[in-house]
Amino acid sequence: MGQGLQPPAAGDHPPAPAPPPLVLRRTERALGALAAVALVGIVVLTCVDVVGRYLLNRPLTGAFELSEMAMGALVFASLPLVTLRRQHVTVDLLDWLVPASWRAVQDAAANLVAAVCVGVVAWRLWVKAAEMLANGETTAVLKIPMYPLVHAMALLSFLTTIVILAMAWLDTRSRTGRP
Repeated sequence: MGQGLQPPAAGDHPPAPAPPPLVLRRTERALGALAAVALVGIVVLTCVDVVGRYLLNRPLTGAFELSEMAMGALVFASLPLVTLRRQHVTVDLLDWLVPASWRAVQDAAANLVAAVCVGVVAWRLWVKAAEMLANGETTAVLKIPMYPLVHAMALLSFLTTIVILAMAWLDTRSRTGRP
């Protein structure tokens, strides 16, 4: 077998990633708070709706719409948060096929692909929000305009793209030994 076809040795791990700078840690805290508020809001909204529906025979008007909107905020606030915490699902079944000297290139390529994909999502969400604003789209029951949420989702996706690139840059600097 060639050198790149061996399973990794016990101590053959890439260097530990550098800790994120202060601005990223503060961003992480703010996004965590936003995601927590959205999740608590969904729980409270659902409880009030269930109690109203089954005990008082009066469901909460628009509960489904509000839950959907809070879920969108939760998911998109969590994207940069998960990226900052390095909690994405990864599959490393074939990593042992890649020579250790190529792992930095592999990681950089994966980060570049991820940044492009999330950047495209951000761009398309921004376009969709502009269309919603132009068409005056609102929710069906409560008539809440949808474009502010979709703009926020686009901005959070754009922030995720920036975070992916920043984390990749920090990883690259830590692997090259630069501070």
